[in-house]
Amino acid sequence: MTQQYDNKGQIALWRNEKTNEKAPDFKGSFFAHRDIKAGEKIEAALWNNLTDNASAPVLKGRTQDIRSKKDDGISPVAQPVDDSIPF
Repeated sequence: MTQQYDNKGQIALWRNEKTNEKAPDFKGSFFAHRDIKAGEKIEAALWNNLTDNASAPVLKGRTQDIRSKKDDGISPVAQPVDDSIPF
């Protein structure tokens, strides 16, 4: 049985053959790793794809969710205790 490649969260950009001065230098796409809401910020990281293969993307990378301070091992700010609650 053939195993399919999972490209969720992957980014690839290719050098664009510019037809005019306003055209972008690179074009490509990414495959979302989950549903994305309009205006939501997603982290992206790109690396030079050092290869002699002319048809390979120039840059490759990954997307991921923005890390919260809690995810980075920083504990949340302690909430003050309300002594007026009787239990």
